[in-house]
Amino acid sequence: MLQYVAALYDHLLRSKAVDIADGLPPVLPIVLYNGDARWRQSSELYALIRPHPPVLKPFQPQLKFWLLDEGAFPAAELEDMQRVMAAIFCFEHTPDTAAAKRAIRSLADAIAKSPFKQRLDRVLAHWVKYRLETRMPGLNTPDADELTRGINMLETNIDRWEAQAIARGMQQGIQQGMQRGIQQGMQQGMQLGEALLLQRQLTRRFGELSAAQQSKLAAATPAQLETWGDRVLDAASLDEVFGDTRH
Repeated sequence: MLQYVAALYDHLLRSKAVDIADGLPPVLPIVLYNGDARWRQSSELYALIRPHPPVLKPFQPQLKFWLLDEGAFPAAELEDMQRVMAAIFCFEHTPDTAAAKRAIRSLADAIAKSPFKQRLDRVLAHWVKYRLETRMPGLNTPDADELTRGINMLETNIDRWEAQAIARGMQQGIQQGMQRGIQQGMQQGMQLGEALLLQRQLTRRFGELSAAQQSKLAAATPAQLETWGDRVLDAASLDEVFGDTRH
């Protein structure tokens, strides 16, 4: 902001729009902030300068700007104002489609009551179109040059977009669930195959397995099956394979 003010004065002097003998015009620096997080820094430049000896204080810049933090205004307060700027602030921070529709309706009503309706309607219609398309990819926004005339169609299209988004989310969830199910089934199938193969190897080397040992194989983890599969090559008995007493 300090740079902007300095650039303005430089332009005024270079273009001879002002005479330094008459003094420079006063400037009101304004910061319009629309971020989601609240503004936490000072609005005074001097407060941001690290501690220094008092003798240097008169030589430090003293610029202060007026901060307008859109998100700091409660939504209910903005809606009660029924003004164009309040409606714009409300629309910038809508959490869902229902709030977005209320904010757009409030904005259209405020434009309709403004003495600058013709100009505002055209400009803000294009701005709302841009902002909605950014937040809701694929939304069909009307090409009307006036927000107040296209408000009903816009609300209908937002409802359609939301329904389609929900349907896409459900379909994606189903597909992901099916994929997880397929992967889980494949893993279980491979594990069962390894257990049956190990059971055949054990039976050929040591004879029939007891019911308890068969159950042990069926409930084994992949790591246990791998360990027993390695042991079967050198073990002299089932006790050495399973590491327990045969029943």
